[in-house]
Amino acid sequence: MNLEDAANLGDLLGGMAILVTLIFGIRQIVELNKAKEREATREIANLFSSPIYQSGLSVLINKLSNDFTLEDLDKLDRKEKDALNFLAINTNSIGMMTFERQLSFKSVTRFMQPINIMVGKRFRTLIKVLEMNARNQGIGGEKNKVLDWNIWLLDRMDELPPIEAPANILYSDWKP
Repeated sequence: MNLEDAANLGDLLGGMAILVTLIFGIRQIVELNKAKEREATREIANLFSSPIYQSGLSVLINKLSNDFTLEDLDKLDRKEKDALNFLAINTNSIGMMTFERQLSFKSVTRFMQPINIMVGKRFRTLIKVLEMNARNQGIGGEKNKVLDWNIWLLDRMDELPPIEAPANILYSDWKP
């Protein structure tokens, strides 16, 4: 093999090494993104299954009507109010992180769409009442909404087609 052929072979092998490294790097990025999404989905599941989030949903479902008022909210005990605040603030964060694409809309929707169907109207009322309470306390203003990502998230889910059937029916043919 002469010197020119060896140099060409070296260039070819160097180019192939760069290409393989690039492919490996792209695959690593894809896997990292999947791992981050799985972790974020687990965090959402942990949040939704937390006792205080569940308490907030329970208060919303069992103690308040679709068009409750600030006076109705005032009748709740401190623990129930704290649970509702936790529910609103954390769901607001989920909406914000979904908008920023830190959370997958598909994953968030799997958790939130059934909640939205059940208590979306009450949830919207909760946000309106909490913001009214904040304004009454001298916090924020008419244009300065704090919990508006809740409404954004509920609006996006309202744009989705309705759930066709329960998961156990939709995915009855799924095999592990």
